[in-house]
Amino acid sequence: MPATGRYLYGLIRSENDRDFGCIGLTHEGKPGRVYTVRVGSVAAVVSEYGAREKVLPLRKNLDPHHQVIREVMKGATIVPMTFGHVAKGEDEVLKALRRNRDDIQTELDRVDGKVEMTLKVKWDVDNIFEYFVSTDEELATFRDQIFGRSQAPSQAEKIELGRMFEERLGTEREEQTERVVEAFQSCFSEFKVSPVKNEKSVMDVAFLVDRERQKVFEERVYQVAGTFPAQYLFDFSGPWAPFNFVELDLHTAAA
Repeated sequence: MPATGRYLYGLIRSENDRDFGCIGLTHEGKPGRVYTVRVGSVAAVVSEYGAREKVLPLRKNLDPHHQVIREVMKGATIVPMTFGHVAKGEDEVLKALRRNRDDIQTELDRVDGKVEMTLKVKWDVDNIFEYFVSTDEELATFRDQIFGRSQAPSQAEKIELGRMFEERLGTEREEQTERVVEAFQSCFSEFKVSPVKNEKSVMDVAFLVDRERQKVFEERVYQVAGTFPAQYLFDFSGPWAPFNFVELDLHTAAA
């Protein structure tokens, strides 16, 4: 009979054993029962899962993973595990909790009562290159110079135009990200800037915010957005578990 492992969703502080119901990843054909494995006041949120079964990043697995974390967040601060962690069994989870108890408590203290809020800003324009040309005289002059003559621009000139554009793009992103972070100083305890994923993205910033100041943060988004030109589109989401702020290295073979 295959060994039964434990899928790990995250770590919480709890003085009592807790049962979150059958909302976990599917095990033996049905949603797994999610509960805590505890050492003192430090607990891992787990459900049964095949110890040798690979956890594929499919929607049927990703959805319950995040659903469990959202459910736990309703009543506790959770240090979330990244998707796909499976321990060989409950004993291994207990050993990991004992071995890392102090580090886990320190991490829980750091994020206690806080949530992650994300803010993404993009340029809401049809053509990002033309937008920059319209706002940058030097870029516009060089573009007109190499394309406004009878002979086609050389490869070197095209490369130089692209370099100038990318330089302006990077500088604008840095300046506006710094401006936004400064404007939110009173709303967060930590922030992390993630790489943007497409050309029209200005910034992707995660903020660690006190849960009780979530509404203040949301109101601040609208206030700050109002100080930017109409071409800047602000979009925020949350609250999330503090995925971007976890610094804990859990020394366990459960991976």
